[in-house]
Amino acid sequence: MTAATTQATSASGTAEQLHRVPLLARLTSEDVRTLAARGRLRRFKDGDTIVREGEAGESLFVILEGNARIVVSSATGEEATVAHLGPGECIGEFAVLDGLPRSATAVATAPTSAICVTRDDFREWLTERPEAAFALLEEMSLRLRRANQGLADHLFLGLSQRLARRLVALAGTHGNQASGDGIRVRITQAELASMLGVTRESVNKELQAFANRGWISTARGAVIIHDLEALNLYR
Repeated sequence: MTAATTQATSASGTAEQLHRVPLLARLTSEDVRTLAARGRLRRFKDGDTIVREGEAGESLFVILEGNARIVVSSATGEEATVAHLGPGECIGEFAVLDGLPRSATAVATAPTSAICVTRDDFREWLTERPEAAFALLEEMSLRLRRANQGLADHLFLGLSQRLARRLVALAGTHGNQASGDGIRVRITQAELASMLGVTRESVNKELQAFANRGWISTARGAVIIHDLEALNLYR
């Protein structure tokens, strides 16, 4: 694991940011403040590995700034991008709960800062605050429901609809900002293909169809969304 710097963080400086994290949003301000007091700030350069698949899951990361690509690998060494994470999203929340090795690799795709809480500190914090544990269980349950919905989408929806759904979801996260020409989503067609379980050529064909309708346009390493409402209705 590589990182530019590591330094202690103050609870007052990070609690508000942590409270905006979906995983922690159900917690009380006091619960979040005490968790923030246990965290340390880690900084990563573009291309740095934050966690590596197969490593011991010894810590949880909450992204404050920047972005990370989540990658899984096959037994033959092939890699697939399964998610892009941005500010307010977590890396390693499952590993700190179940103690199993990392299930994926996370790589910074921009200069990234994150709060790091060790598994021991996280478990001790949960033990001291059972109400916080129940709040986290509720949030994890909602995540499982969303995962089940994603599986249903994969089984019952066509590629064009699944691609539209993915673009809408990406447009609302990861620090993608609207400008005069639309919302620029920093992602390659190969990464979209990996996330959807199809070939790059299939994604390119569907993106071209969206572009012909004026909904999106493509650029090197990005998709620019011009009509988010149309994509949202189509999905």
